[in-house]
Amino acid sequence: MAEEAAVTREEIASYYDRHSRVVQEKVGINRRHRSIMRRLKATGLKRDHHVLEIGCGVGQLTGLIAPQVPEGRVFGVDISTNAIATAIQRLKGRGNVELAVDDMSAFAVDRRFDRILLPDVLEHIPEAGHDRLFATLEKHLATGGLICIHIPDPDWIRWATKNAPDALQIVDQPLDILIMAQRFERVGLELKDFKRYGIWTFEPDYDWIVFGRPVTDPERTRYPAWRQLWEEFLSRLRSLMQVI
Repeated sequence: MAEEAAVTREEIASYYDRHSRVVQEKVGINRRHRSIMRRLKATGLKRDHHVLEIGCGVGQLTGLIAPQVPEGRVFGVDISTNAIATAIQRLKGRGNVELAVDDMSAFAVDRRFDRILLPDVLEHIPEAGHDRLFATLEKHLATGGLICIHIPDPDWIRWATKNAPDALQIVDQPLDILIMAQRFERVGLELKDFKRYGIWTFEPDYDWIVFGRPVTDPERTRYPAWRQLWEEFLSRLRSLMQVI
């Protein structure tokens, strides 16, 4: 894995041009895509929702989302020109799909989205740009909308960095939920849901995270995600104390 500070936008784009040809076009739709789709639907995805998918690759997940929003649209973006070209061919029969090459560094469209989905892409975007990215996401979030993030669990990435570095991509950084929550809070968004779970292993290897704007009702109860986050923290602390 290349060091984050040394990796340029051009190097990342070139890497994913090759990755889309060598890996994505051959893998097709797998358990990870279907798991993300189930979780996205469980957020209350509606037929007329407009979805922004960041890091759509060759369109595997895009093709699953589009039929769920027949009265809405899916706008997929990816840094890879090759991936978008492949996705356009793959999804040319979908009238409610729009695709574009974009690295989100200067993303600006005159519309807002009911769901903004980052499916295993945030860990590949250099962390130094996350504050700016999160502000951009908030700007394009519709009233009542949600930002849904699926990432490898940071403990898995730390393990892979030491034990299986070849399994990592050009930028593959562990993203801790507490830091992420603080960054989203700075742009006026709060944590709505957080879950660690396993797809390929018995231990958690992925995280599902949802952010949105605070509910303005002063009588509202706290979202259970905060309690789950605290329980996760206590669990990790107890495990650390046992090791010590």
